[in-house]
Amino acid sequence: MLVAVVFGAWCGVRLWQVRSALLDTQAAAARLQSAVQDGDEPAQHAVLDDLTSSADRATTITDGPTWAFLEHLPFLGDDARGVGVVSSVASRLARDGVEPLIASAGHLDTLVPKGGHIPVEPLVRLQEPTAAARDAFVLADQDLAGQDSSGFTAAVAGPYRQLVSQVDSAASALDSVSRALDVLPGMLGQDGPRHYLLVVQNNAEIRATGGLPGSVTLLEAQDGKVRLTRQVAGSAFGQTATPVLPLTPAEQAIYGPQLGTYFLDANFTPDFPRTAALMKARWEQAFPGAVDGVLSLDPVALSYLLEATGPVAVGGVSLNADNAVDQLLHQVYLRFSDPADQDLFFRQVARAVFSRVAAGDLDPQTLVSALVRGADEHRIYVHSFTNQEQQRLVGSEVAGDVDSTSTTIPRMGIYLNDGTGAKMSYFLRYRARVESTYCQSGVQGLSGHLVLRSAAPLDAASLPDYVTGGGAFGTPRGSQLVDVALYAPVGGDFGSIQLNGEPVASPSVILLGDRPVAHLAVELAPEESVDVEWRARTGAGQSGDVAVDVTPSVEARQSSFTAASACGPAA
Repeated sequence: MLVAVVFGAWCGVRLWQVRSALLDTQAAAARLQSAVQDGDEPAQHAVLDDLTSSADRATTITDGPTWAFLEHLPFLGDDARGVGVVSSVASRLARDGVEPLIASAGHLDTLVPKGGHIPVEPLVRLQEPTAAARDAFVLADQDLAGQDSSGFTAAVAGPYRQLVSQVDSAASALDSVSRALDVLPGMLGQDGPRHYLLVVQNNAEIRATGGLPGSVTLLEAQDGKVRLTRQVAGSAFGQTATPVLPLTPAEQAIYGPQLGTYFLDANFTPDFPRTAALMKARWEQAFPGAVDGVLSLDPVALSYLLEATGPVAVGGVSLNADNAVDQLLHQVYLRFSDPADQDLFFRQVARAVFSRVAAGDLDPQTLVSALVRGADEHRIYVHSFTNQEQQRLVGSEVAGDVDSTSTTIPRMGIYLNDGTGAKMSYFLRYRARVESTYCQSGVQGLSGHLVLRSAAPLDAASLPDYVTGGGAFGTPRGSQLVDVALYAPVGGDFGSIQLNGEPVASPSVILLGDRPVAHLAVELAPEESVDVEWRARTGAGQSGDVAVDVTPSVEARQSSFTAASACGPAA
C-alpha cells in the first residue's frame, strides 16, 4: 500500500512537471511571436532558448519509464499519450522548425522590392532554412494528425486540436513560401527576361477560380527587375470563331465552347493550369511575343496587400484594406456608367498598387502574411510554362490544379460560375458543408450541403443594367443565375441530388477524366436562399480526410475546408 501511495505521488509530481513545462513552452511561443512581429532579433534568440529549454524539459519526462506506465493506464492512458506526442513535437519544432526561421527572419526584407527590384541571391540563401523549417512542421503535422484524439478528456482534447490546426496551417504556409523561394529566382529573370500575364479577377461576376478576368497586364522580369508594360481589359479580346485550344468533349459538355472562345470565360474551369494555357494562347494571338507564365489575384487578395502598402489614391478614391472590395466590385459600377471608364479605373488601380509594392515602402512581414493568406484562400494563382518551375508548383496552394485522374486523396469540388452575364455575384453569399458518413472497404460515403443566398436588396432591379444584366440573357433584373458544378472524387460517383429538398430529375453528370461532374443552374431572387444537397462516394482506397475545394467569394474568408474521414485517423 505504501509503495502504491508513493508511486501515485511520484506520478502526480511528474504530471505537474510536464504541465508546468508545457505551459512555459506555450508562454515562450507567445513571446517569440511578439518578438518576431516587433523585429527584435536579440529578444527572438533569447526567447528561442527559453522555448527550447522548456520543451526539452517536457520531453525528458515523457520519454521516461514513469510516463510509459501512465500511457497504459485506463482513463489516463489516452491523455498521457497525447501529452507525450505534444512534448516530442514541441521539442523537435523548437530546434528543427523554429530555429531556422529565426535565423533567417532578419532577411525577410529581401522579399520586399526596392525601386522595382528584388535581388535574386538573397532569395537563394533563404531556400535552405525555409525548406528545413517546412520539413520539421510537415513531420510534426503528420505526428499530431496520426494520433487518435477521440479518447482525450476535454481538458486535453481542446488544446490538442487547436495545436493540430496551428501546426497544419504553419506547415501549409511554409510549404507555399518554400516553393515560392525555389521558383522565384528563375521567374524573376535570373537567366534571361520573362514575360507574365497578371490577371485581376472580378468576383462581382463569379467564375470557378474566383471571378471574371477583368484586367490583364503584361509584366516583364529580368535580373529581379519587374516592370509593367501593356495593360488590356479582359473584354477587349472579344470572341474567337473557334476555341484557341482544342477542348475535350467533356469540357464542351460542361462549360460550352465559350471556355475556349471567350477570354472572359477561360476560367469557367476550376483548373488554373488549363485556364492559364487558354489565356496564353489568346494573348499570343493578339499580341507579339511569348508568354512565360500567368499570375492571378482577386480584389479580396488585393485588399490584403493594401494592409501592407497602406492606402492608394486612384481617380479621386482612396483605396484601403477596408473599402477596396466594395469599391472595386460594386461602387465602380455606380460611379461610372461607361464600361471604358470602368476599365480605365481598374487599370489605374493595378498600376497604383503595383507601383506601391515595387517601391518597397511596406512591412515585409505584413506583405508575406498577405500573400500567404491570399494563397491559402485560393485567391492567388501562379502558373509557369517552364516545366521545372511548374513541377515545383504542382499541388501547392497557388497552383490551382484540379486532379481528374488517379489519386489516393479524396477531393470534393464545389465550383460556381455566373450565368447572369452581369455583376450580381457581388451579392452572392454561400456556405458549403461536406461530411463523411460511412467508410466501407476504403470507400467513403459523402453528404454535401450548399446554401446559396442573394444578399441583393429587394429593389435590386433598379440598379444599373451593367450590374443586373438588364435581362439580356433571360435572368430577370435583380435576380442572378448561378451555375453550380459539383466535382465528385476521382473514381467516385454521385447518388441523389436535391434542390430545396426536391430530387433533381436526371441530373447532368459528365465524366471529366475519371472524375464525375454534376451540373445544375440555380436562380436567386433578391434575398432568396436555395439549398443544394447531394450524396456521393469516394473512389476505392480513398480513406483519408476529404479535401473540399470551394470557389472563393467576395467575403474575406476561407471557403475551402477539410472534412474528417469516417475511416478514422489511421486510414
